[in-house]
Amino acid sequence: MAYFRDLVLCRPEPKFWVKTFAYLLTPGGFGYMRKLRGAKDASYVHDRDKHELRHKHHGQEGWKGEAEGGLRKRDYDNYEEYLTHQKLKLEEMLKIKGGFSNFDIFDYRVKFYTRFRHLKKLLPHDAKILCCGARQGTEVEVLRDLGFHNARGIDLNPGPDNPFVEPGDMMKLEATDGSLDLIYTNCVDHSFDLDAMIAEHARALKPEGFLLYDIPCNEEEGAGIWEAIEWGRNEDVLQRLLTTFKSLIRVERERLWLWVLLQGPLKK
Repeated sequence: MAYFRDLVLCRPEPKFWVKTFAYLLTPGGFGYMRKLRGAKDASYVHDRDKHELRHKHHGQEGWKGEAEGGLRKRDYDNYEEYLTHQKLKLEEMLKIKGGFSNFDIFDYRVKFYTRFRHLKKLLPHDAKILCCGARQGTEVEVLRDLGFHNARGIDLNPGPDNPFVEPGDMMKLEATDGSLDLIYTNCVDHSFDLDAMIAEHARALKPEGFLLYDIPCNEEEGAGIWEAIEWGRNEDVLQRLLTTFKSLIRVERERLWLWVLLQGPLKK
């Protein structure tokens, strides 16, 4: 019921909804998703062909035993191992099933719309928006559908010929100090170092810029095979954000996500 309530509460956006249902109903995928379907490799057998690093990081294996500051970290030997592991997610997904299904994209688009429609009251259409860990770029496309034409995405592995996302590391942004109006990510649990990532995002934002994080509520199920950190309480993440930004604009729980909008990075 909550899912359909979200649909009802969304205000009319003809361009967004036409494309959203095109993604849902087009056989073989719509737009860039159709290209990704072509990357499916019928000859790929995961147990046989998987990267050697996946023997270390699989299921609930590959984690450090102790928690620090409420966070437990994956047992990476170095930063290069972290980068390689994170890049493998899209590679495996494309080989096994050619990316996300039609319904997955439909569901993500609706989710992103419920987040981003609030931004139209806060930001001009020419706002500089960066989506970190954007993968195939659905969040970037939704932002552009809503009129934010300067939205762009970065990801360690953006996939082939991605029109929405370019190669980039959310831990080491190429943006200059105080240059961005908003940073969005739903990959908080994929950060190599949470405190360092928050500080880096605060650095790149304008003095009155916004940070929008989708925080997975994984207290019960725990992290999956690709996450780099996990926490037992969302408060451990929120506390870090509240000590880095001047204002908490909005916080809301939706299904398995807690989304938080903050403004005004405290420069250190």
